[in-house]
This record gives sequence, structure tokens and C-alpha cells, in this order.
Amino acid sequence: MMKKKGMGTVVSILLTAAMLLGGCGSAAETQTPAEETKKETVQQEVKESAAEEKAEKTDGEVVELTMFGFKTGAEQGALPELIEQFNNENPGIHVTYEGISNSGGYQDVLTSRLASGQGDDIFMAQAYLGQLQEAGYVKDLSGVSTVADYTELVQDLMTIDGQISGLGMEIAVFGMFVNMDLLKECGIEKAPANYQEFLDACKAVTDAGHTAIACSGKDGTGLAVFAATRGLYPLYQDAEKAAKIEQINTGELSFGSYMKDGFILLKDLIDKGYINPEKALVTEAAKDDIAEFVKEDTAFMPGGSWFVSSINEGAPDMNYILTGVPVMDDDSLIMINAGVKLCINSKTEHSAEAEKFIEFMTGKESLDKYVQSQNSFSPLKDGSSTSNAVVDPVAEYLTSGRMISWVDPSFKSPVEPWTIARSYASNIAAGADIDTTVKDMDTDLTNKIKLK
Repeated sequence: MMKKKGMGTVVSILLTAAMLLGGCGSAAETQTPAEETKKETVQQEVKESAAEEKAEKTDGEVVELTMFGFKTGAEQGALPELIEQFNNENPGIHVTYEGISNSGGYQDVLTSRLASGQGDDIFMAQAYLGQLQEAGYVKDLSGVSTVADYTELVQDLMTIDGQISGLGMEIAVFGMFVNMDLLKECGIEKAPANYQEFLDACKAVTDAGHTAIACSGKDGTGLAVFAATRGLYPLYQDAEKAAKIEQINTGELSFGSYMKDGFILLKDLIDKGYINPEKALVTEAAKDDIAEFVKEDTAFMPGGSWFVSSINEGAPDMNYILTGVPVMDDDSLIMINAGVKLCINSKTEHSAEAEKFIEFMTGKESLDKYVQSQNSFSPLKDGSSTSNAVVDPVAEYLTSGRMISWVDPSFKSPVEPWTIARSYASNIAAGADIDTTVKDMDTDLTNKIKLK
């Protein structure tokens, strides 16, 4: 795998990007009630031991903070190291982290905890942050000192109805992973740059007896990368984008009219045999798709920049890149998100201590470490982005604005494009008719808007 410096000019990238809007976690393992009880007991013993040790150092009470997030396994990156560093530097505060993957039900567990009054002091949030803000579960972080260090574009994208409820840890990217050696073996010298080149490459790969695309679809993720990039890009390039998004929010404009082209493309890939729909629907994102890709018999995989660590673990010598998704007639695109967003529970009894932790985690030194561990890009004005050559191709798309966002605060609940795209892309893979799917999508969305 190539290694070189290539991302030193991230400031210009972020300032020229037209829009900058974490990522999926690996699956949580299923455990029996007895195993869960044993796990909780051990965690509590470790927690109490750490608190006692800190109390001895401070000759006083230690404030215990709990943090809940969707980063698990290898995808935690530098997170454990940063939490440990904070705990060591702040003997009067101790932070304990618990993770459940998105595919393992993180959002449902988070919402349930907050609704029951048992929410953690600090937690991660993504597309559903607007709903949590509307329900009054999150503290306004506009006054946190590090907010001024974010680029203006990212500050805007963290702002929902005048409030900043979560501070982003990175600029994450969804693109296309490409096994360059496998393409070369099939007579292809470069990654496809548009849809026809993509189709030609898929045909060459399958004709040679290999797999074209490893695509997750258990929660719709990989399928939706194809459908959303193709479907929503015209909206993001429209001079009247803001007005049209507002019309979608009110139900005056059909969201399905944009997504239809994306569904047509997805069905084309399925009909040509390049995506196996039955397999995709049981393939978990950031887990099963990676496991297939690292066998080095698959040419392409839609996925996030945070997949890189797991791919390197599974296939350390693989020659691969992360580039744009070749879904347009003349171009490829990426999806971006200003995540992972750290939030403070509005009901916490330790707001000052939680804010101190948030300031530490979103400081330049901490974010530089985290971003490097995630192979992503810094949201700060003077932050350092990844130097991993695998994701170098993505920089061009950031600079030129050839992208859409999968978490965009311009859309108001219940219009959640990423959630909707994942759900209905799965329906297409399950055999649903495209026109019926679009009609059902718009009907469901219209009803939800009326009931809001």
C-alpha cells in the first residue's frame, strides 16, 4: 500500500468546499443476560476503583461523567487514548465511555435513555440531532470556547435553528474503495471516473470470475450511497437549492422526484448482476462488506473513510484507494458529513465538567489525533487532516465541491434524506417497483409533515 504525505493543505480544501457536512460503528456482539450482568459488574468495579484512586490523589470527591457513543472496536481510533489523557490531566473528573454501533441500535438506545431521564452526561449524535434538540435533550454549546476555531462553513453546518447542539470531531467521507491491483489484473489501469467506465470495469471484473461490488444493505448504507449521490446531486448543484429544500421541508416539492434517478441506477447495477441484492440485504456496513473486500477478490466497495483502519488490519498489503462514487454520466461524487458530533445532556448535573471535557476533545491537539486515527479531514481552521495516501483522491472532490452531504441541517425533521435513502434503497434491493417506491416515499413523507 502506498504511503506518502498529501493532505497538508486542508485549510484551502475546507475553505473552497461548497458544503461540509461519523460514521458507522462495527456491530455490537450479541450477549446473554448473564454475560451482560457480568460485563456491567466488571465495568462498575473498574469504574469504582478508578474513582477511589482519583479521590486519593485529589483528597476530595471525583465527578463521574458517562459518555455514550456509536464508535466501537477499531473505529474508536484515538478515542480511548484521548479519554484516558483527559482523565489523567483532570484528577477531579473521570469519564467512562460506552459504545454501541449504529447498526446495533445506538440511536434507539440513546433516545430511550434520554426519554426515560437516564441519559448519559455526554453522547454522540448524527442525523437525528435536530430531533433531540427539538425535544430539549441537548445543551446549547454555542458558548464553548473551541467553536470559534471551526471554519465558518462547518459552524454553519453545526447550527440548527440558531443553536449549536453538537461539536463535530471530523469531516468524514463516503466514497468508493477500489482494489487497484485487481483492476489491473482485469486490464483496467485506473479507477473509473464516470458511470459508463464503472459499468465497463464491473463487466471486466465479473467476466474474469471476480466479484464486482461488495455492498452493505442490512441497514441500507452501501445501497444508499449509490442512490443518494446520483439522486440528490442535481439538487445540490441547483442555484435555487435553499428554496427547493425548504419546499421539500413543507411538502410542496417531491423528495422522491430527486431520488428516482438514484433508484434507477441502483436497480441497473442489480439487474446487471454487479450487486447481489440478497447478499446485500444481510451484509452489515463496516463489518461484513469489509470482510469480503479484504479477501482481495472484489473490485469495489462503497464505504466511509473510517473503514481504512479495518481494511488495513484485514489486508495490510492491499493496493487500494478511496475515491469518488462513479454514478454520473461524466463524473464521480463523494458524500460528506461534519461528524462525529459530541453533545451534552441538558439534564446533566455536571454541566461545567462535561463542557470542560468537550473543550478538551474539540481542541486542535485532540482533533488532530482523532482525525488521523479516522483517516478523515479536520473541521478546524488550522487543523491537520489525514496524511494517508489511500484517501488522497478524496481531496480533489472536497476542493471542487463535487459532493453532497448525508447530514444537512437545511432539511428539517421529518425530512431526513440519509435515513429515507437507506430505507427505500433497501426496498429496491428487495424487489420493489421504482415508481411505487417513489410514490410510497412521498406519501409517507407528506403524512409525517402534516402530523408534525
